[in-house]
Amino acid sequence: MSFYLRSKILDLGEDNSFNVVLHRKDAEKIGVKEGELVYLGIGDADLYANVLETEERVHQGEIGLFEEIWKEYLIVEGSTVFVDIPERSKALEAISRKLLGHDLTKEDLELIMKEIASRRLRETEIAFFISTFFNPGFNDEEIYWMTQGMAQSGDSLSFKKFKGKGSVIADKHSIGGVAGKGVTPVLVPILVAGGLIVPNTSSRAITSPSGTSDILEVIMPVSLTEEEIMKVVEKTGGCLFWGGSLSISPADDVIINVERSLRIQEYQKVLVSIVAKKVALGIENILIDLPYGKGSKVEVTEDVFKLAKEFKKLFKKFGIECETTTRKVNGPDGRGIGPNLEIIEALKILERDSSASLEMERVVIDMAGILFEATGISTEGEGKVLAQTLLDSKKAYEKFWEIGFAQGAKKITKSSEIKAGNLSAEVVSTKDGTVKMISSVEIVNIARALGCPRIKEAGLYIHKMPGEAVSKGDVLFTMYATADDRLENGKSAVDLEKMYEIT
Repeated sequence: MSFYLRSKILDLGEDNSFNVVLHRKDAEKIGVKEGELVYLGIGDADLYANVLETEERVHQGEIGLFEEIWKEYLIVEGSTVFVDIPERSKALEAISRKLLGHDLTKEDLELIMKEIASRRLRETEIAFFISTFFNPGFNDEEIYWMTQGMAQSGDSLSFKKFKGKGSVIADKHSIGGVAGKGVTPVLVPILVAGGLIVPNTSSRAITSPSGTSDILEVIMPVSLTEEEIMKVVEKTGGCLFWGGSLSISPADDVIINVERSLRIQEYQKVLVSIVAKKVALGIENILIDLPYGKGSKVEVTEDVFKLAKEFKKLFKKFGIECETTTRKVNGPDGRGIGPNLEIIEALKILERDSSASLEMERVVIDMAGILFEATGISTEGEGKVLAQTLLDSKKAYEKFWEIGFAQGAKKITKSSEIKAGNLSAEVVSTKDGTVKMISSVEIVNIARALGCPRIKEAGLYIHKMPGEAVSKGDVLFTMYATADDRLENGKSAVDLEKMYEIT
């Protein structure tokens, strides 16, 4: 039975599960119970949400909406909301067929993406869909259709009107799996200063201590509206924004939230997720960073080269030029781990600080060189020279803060002004030797125990990196926290034998 109810704004913060609150008697009339799904018609939007029952929070005839809903859909108090029991989901039927090993059609996959984006599928049902990436997996046609459906599940942006003569809309994206996210904040302003248009969308942490958006928001706003993004790109040529602030591939954002709770990601899903977002953003040339090695997301050499091939193949189907860089990693990108410590690493490179990470700088210069040459900004063999010049002349630093101010930064924040947590503990080596490898998996375990990424000041500073000599008693890394219990959690998470390989 369908009903029209009045909206009531509940000031209880965001709720990623998309719950609504009904009076128990209204729920009974509609024919739903707590935890079941209802269909909502709000203006032009069709939504699906889980029911929470109450006898106090809302009156009969009202429907309580969490901030996640009323903010996104601009709902005012007292608006009319159509409420009904949803029909059986055909997308769920398709997922069931996939679980049984059957191939899905273009229509199946487009419908699954649409129903995930509209929140019709519950988290448990989405988790079943995610499991099909692992077994039985998807063929090339299914991957293409899924990517197309994901890209079309939300808004798309076009920056072509900002293109000058010879300009190219470019971007860089990493598959992740390596602790430290300072590369992108340094790379993007170099690329923009060199003449490329770079609307860079980044994510928050899923399986890492912090995402690029987590570290950038220490010094500038990253949650921008579509209008704000367009103005920033028009004014500066680049932007560094959180993809979750827009409805770009919203199906992917919902899947990411489920992945975050499961703490898993799969290669095909990573492929679809990245390509769909770049398609929706109208990117013309992309560099995919594929780090691999023991303790990272991709450990087997053959896997990373296979993934590089798959990226090139899928991007080509959408008319996007794709370059890849495969690099073996033995430790984190930079010595700082955690939002504050990671943005410090990035700023030091841009500031040309003498204590900046040379390892990270080399990675950035290599990537910039590849994109400059692939897009025709530089001739073959000259891309790295241009990138280094833009960095050394501080033109990249100036461009970074030009973008930052356009996004809403209030002042230039120096790396020396950003601090780690006021509580700390050192971890020392139990042997002599040379550091061969530092496990990103173990770094993640410790960093999250300390409170990353939510607590910006939490994290680790690595004193001994791969290739460096170490003596028994030397400090390997320092942990930082803002509360005693968090610091103790960090200490308990340390497994030195798994984290450091010293020979």
